[in-house]
Amino acid sequence: VCLLTAFVQCLTQRGPDLSHDCNPKSVRYISFKLDERTAHSSLDLSKKDTGVVYRMLGIDPTKVPQNPERFREWAVVLGDAAVSGGQHYWEVTVKRSQQFRIGVADVDISREGCIGHDDRSWVFAYSHRRWYVMLANETTPIRNIGNPERVGLLLDYEGRKLSLVDVGKQVLIHTLATEFQGPVVPAFALWDGELLTHSGLDVPKNLRDS
Repeated sequence: VCLLTAFVQCLTQRGPDLSHDCNPKSVRYISFKLDERTAHSSLDLSKKDTGVVYRMLGIDPTKVPQNPERFREWAVVLGDAAVSGGQHYWEVTVKRSQQFRIGVADVDISREGCIGHDDRSWVFAYSHRRWYVMLANETTPIRNIGNPERVGLLLDYEGRKLSLVDVGKQVLIHTLATEFQGPVVPAFALWDGELLTHSGLDVPKNLRDS
């Protein structure tokens, strides 16, 4: 009864958006776009900033607004919504890309490095037709996954887990243990092709509290 009363009070104060912290066990969702301010000059955003395309030549860095949020050395872009609690789920469609990374990173990760190179990002990488887990520049192969055109990411902040999801079967492919120290944002890197993000999705029922 006390928990229900607190939940009702929270909704009264903050509205019906369950992405807020009304119930620590509530299934929330993240809705984000790609943040152009963070995008390396070789990356073009598309589809109302939900997609990213790699351009080999890129844009002349001197013609890109220079701001501290932008990645300067590596083809990385971050999402514009930070997560500091709850379970969240989004999906990524892979279009003609054979080398990319997807995951999450601290909001203030260094813009001089690449996601997967330090202990402030948690990444699933695809390269040379193989999937890997990347953390602090260490790679671990993921077996029996193939080359799916669309994958999901399930973030459990309190559980300190990031999982790669088989969208078709709605099952976890691999789970990466994390050590979050603060808010994190969706993170992407690619060196060919295109990635398209799909957010604002409910956590699949059979994956909740996985």
